[in-house]
Amino acid sequence: MGISTPGVRSLSLEEKRKIILAYEEAMAGRLASQVLEKPVPPIWMILIPVFFVFYAWKIKEYSNGLKTFADHYLVSRRRALETAYEAVRNNTIPEVEPLVAKAEALPPEVRPLYRDWISLLIDHYHNLLTAKGESVEDMIRTHYRNKSNYLFVANRLSSAEKNFNSALVPKVEGDREDVHFIADRMQQSLIALSREEVEKVFS
Repeated sequence: MGISTPGVRSLSLEEKRKIILAYEEAMAGRLASQVLEKPVPPIWMILIPVFFVFYAWKIKEYSNGLKTFADHYLVSRRRALETAYEAVRNNTIPEVEPLVAKAEALPPEVRPLYRDWISLLIDHYHNLLTAKGESVEDMIRTHYRNKSNYLFVANRLSSAEKNFNSALVPKVEGDREDVHFIADRMQQSLIALSREEVEKVFS
């Protein structure tokens, strides 16, 4: 349980759930913009209307790609947050296995890694939902107390997600070089964003 922070009011459980989800959506958007490359046209293309229309179409395609990436990235996080929310609301222990069962498309050998990662996510969200604060940053500071504690948790989450993603890479169809490039880029971006978050929260 987190400590009470003087002068910080506690939001309702539903308010906390909403701002945690919004926080994760913002993080997903930042990750998507780092992983997916925005098309950059030559100057001459912008000056010729017919080519600019083509560029506008590519930008729309890019924007749709960002949204699709973010939506898929958030699937497990939404489920983990909902599980933690229901556990806090009903004063019960969060159930992990129903989430693992929902990931039925995962190869059997990958599921233990998914279970490890999703369990850590649920614990993290549970911690935030039971901590006082008017923002996610407040809740993080209230529960984790200092940078070292939160960095430890952030590193565990990053490591578990990396292990899960790495195990999935060989199962992904497509050009192996491209698959590995995207996977590496995503992991590096995740680590960088996680470190930025820790520094921002405890600056």
